[in-house]
Amino acid sequence: MIPVAPFSSILLLILTLGPIALFFLLVWAVSLLVQPRRRANFKKNPWPRILFLLPLLVLAAYYSVFQWESYRFEKKQQQELASRQHVLKEPGRFAGVDMPSGTELELSVWGDPDSVSWARFPEAVKIGNALVLSFERPRPDLQNSSWKLHLAGDATLEGWQCDGNQVLEMEQDPMEMNGFRFVSCFLAKGNQITGWSPYAAAANMSTAPDFVLELPAGTLVQSRPAGTLYTNGERDQDRWMVRVEAEGLQVRAWNLPLERAYFSVDKNKDLLYLSQARLAQEIQFGGLTYLAGTRVSTPNYRFYPQWPLLLKMVLPAGEGSDHSKEQFHELLSGQILDDFH
Repeated sequence: MIPVAPFSSILLLILTLGPIALFFLLVWAVSLLVQPRRRANFKKNPWPRILFLLPLLVLAAYYSVFQWESYRFEKKQQQELASRQHVLKEPGRFAGVDMPSGTELELSVWGDPDSVSWARFPEAVKIGNALVLSFERPRPDLQNSSWKLHLAGDATLEGWQCDGNQVLEMEQDPMEMNGFRFVSCFLAKGNQITGWSPYAAAANMSTAPDFVLELPAGTLVQSRPAGTLYTNGERDQDRWMVRVEAEGLQVRAWNLPLERAYFSVDKNKDLLYLSQARLAQEIQFGGLTYLAGTRVSTPNYRFYPQWPLLLKMVLPAGEGSDHSKEQFHELLSGQILDDFH
């Protein structure tokens, strides 16, 4: 939690009562100016009115000074910001990107051409393997933060069809040929993953039917170049994490309507396992009825390579119990396997 200094009671009083006092004084001054009788009464007996108006005058004065200083500060900030915003008159290379003339950009550090915080291009510019129209760059003090790029249109990147209307994320990587590494994008229509990996179904791979999963537009795909590293030093082959998680987004897998589904996928876009999902509606499976919201997953192939294709259903805790119930089905037949734990 970031500590924030509280407003002082005096400042709070000025900000609250200052506008009221200023408004009252202005109304009083105008009425004094346009009404001769009020001026005559004021000249006849001024001191009680002056003593009454004096606190209001102090409040209004402090409030006016505060507003003036705030205006000056904001004006200075705008001028400083304008001094860091430029339009290129000639092409140039900034922050590792070749930019054409007419590019609008902002520097996070005045005078440092490599401190570009954002840029908008008059035409599509290639960054990494993508044609983009603009980007926002992370603050230099943030580690492992991605560039937010706006594509010029739908693009095929790392074998995925990315939606040109959504944000693409990349990171600068000097080890890559084009200087940038793909991080994530939202998918357009026409993407799919296949199964099964032999690691996910070692016991019955020969009998497992072909599996092709069509991914809905709006699915988020995230790169994991080295896979998941565990504390014991072992590493998964999950090159990609496919997240069907946007509100209202669903995917059908094994004839199950799923939402909030997270698929681990290898470098060939073969499914390794479903790490988690929930049923989008009530279904019948293996002779049982599962309500919408039931959690669904398949075991991690690394831990259970000897088992057949499994589907784990996690039932909510019943009345009088804090523990949920897990049931395992053989995916091909729907048979419940009570001995799998």
